[in-house]
Amino acid sequence: MIRFRSSLLPVLVLAVAACSRDATFTEPVPPLAAINFVNAVSDTNTMAFRVVDIVSNAGQFGAPFRGASTYPMGIEAGARHIKVFFDTTDVVLAKTVMLDTTVSFTAGEHYSFILPGFARSAGLRAMIVEDAALPTPAAGKFAIRVVNLAPSFAGAVPALADTTVRPDGFVRRGIALPSGTPDATNLGYLGSSQYVTLDTGAYRVALTASGTVGPVIVEATVPPGTGGTALGNPIAGSLVPGSVITALIVPRSVVGSRAPQGGRPSSKAVEAITRSNDTVTVQSGSASILTNRSGGAKDSTVATTGTGAATGVGPVENVLVSGATQPEYNGWQFVQLADSLSCNPVNAGDTAKKCAAANVTATTRFRFRYLITGTPASPATGTPVYRVYVAATGAADYTIPNIMYVIDRRPPDTVP
Repeated sequence: MIRFRSSLLPVLVLAVAACSRDATFTEPVPPLAAINFVNAVSDTNTMAFRVVDIVSNAGQFGAPFRGASTYPMGIEAGARHIKVFFDTTDVVLAKTVMLDTTVSFTAGEHYSFILPGFARSAGLRAMIVEDAALPTPAAGKFAIRVVNLAPSFAGAVPALADTTVRPDGFVRRGIALPSGTPDATNLGYLGSSQYVTLDTGAYRVALTASGTVGPVIVEATVPPGTGGTALGNPIAGSLVPGSVITALIVPRSVVGSRAPQGGRPSSKAVEAITRSNDTVTVQSGSASILTNRSGGAKDSTVATTGTGAATGVGPVENVLVSGATQPEYNGWQFVQLADSLSCNPVNAGDTAKKCAAANVTATTRFRFRYLITGTPASPATGTPVYRVYVAATGAADYTIPNIMYVIDRRPPDTVP
């Protein structure tokens, strides 16, 4: 027993020493490039992007059409063997290789690994966008470019006679309509514009047929982002200095395919559309409530019209208006104001203060505003309706071409 114990002692010492080295060992970080993966294949199932030559954290899994790694991730520099598979629980189909390629990555550079095109009618080929030197926006600035991944604008509203038209892209701040020189010109399929550097603010990207300023084919609000604090790092967006963004034009999904279908927001009826010069006011409905009764009784709703509720749209969001006889009111519109007006309709003053007396019926009218060109008749005629495209979820409508965004470079961290 004594010999047994003494024979164990060096083993235990070695084991403790080994554990001590493991606990203090720091894994060296290999040279990394930055990469975004994008699934722009509009006629097939969910996919998985995998690095197969080494163990790597880089990849994109469970990516449907319009699925992407919104933020860049690190990928080991050098020649990387990448395969794209069906992402499914079916063990046989999961072995299906949609793409097999090797790409050389340079440390410190940014890449976009985009899979465009159609899986059912032609072999897939990756589009590798290599950005040797991303812009470094100055204080108070952000940068953005436009990449066209739409071989067709079928499904666009308003409908296009030529669905393969090349678009111009306008990155416009606030309520400004497309005008002047576009930021992306005559952008062919798989084409990319140069980055433009702009003052931070609320922006949208609007597409028109090349050489025109309207009608807009599609538009989408640029993600605004969130500024950083001492407790939380910033989220990239047009309001956050240092952000570098790509707007990706994507087609609609192929009808009847395994790609996502539908997603179109429901239409909301318009009660009235009026115009004052170039400003359009849309009223969607109203609610009339008997208020301020004596004795502490509860208020009561006595009447509603139209939606009888909020419009569902906020400032800097997009609406798609249709059904007005006057075409200037229709199409993609950028909301400059969304609010409600409360008043006593029997009082000529028509202000909120006139509703303060006891036992009066206060009517709240729900409305939003946008700008147009032209001078159509006011009020609009026909049976106009609108659909709301909220900034964060607008690209989920697979029935139309659309715009989605990825971040090429995050703004500087603010947390120590």
